[in-house]
Amino acid sequence: MKLYYHPASTTSRPLALFIPENGLKLDMQVVDLFTGEQYKPAFEAINPNHMVPVLEDGDFRLTESSAILKYLADAFNSPLYPKDLKQRARVNERMDWVRAATCAMAWCIRRFFRSTSAAAMRRRTPRLNGASNARRAG
Repeated sequence: MKLYYHPASTTSRPLALFIPENGLKLDMQVVDLFTGEQYKPAFEAINPNHMVPVLEDGDFRLTESSAILKYLADAFNSPLYPKDLKQRARVNERMDWVRAATCAMAWCIRRFFRSTSAAAMRRRTPRLNGASNARRAG
């Protein structure tokens, strides 16, 4: 099995922790997100969405961190992903909560930076020259 990932990726980090914790032997391939390697044709052939992580197991590929964690846990019989249905549901619930909270936080951060961009600030800042003030007063 081969995992394409980047250590700075928040979606790759759970895998980077899970793999050594469970003593798994995977080919770990760093995709350099800072140089744009994910947009190059070689990686685009692996994941057209240009995102990490990606797990390859022969001709089978998974591209979502949560799905990859569950797949590896089942494939290697990890005790961290219980077989009992109710215990497993609790693990899934927490994994989904973390993902939803992370996505919501990322959305808020993007929204904040869009609203504080230079162009947005100019739109909200009143003009200070006399002509524009005169137009507003009239």
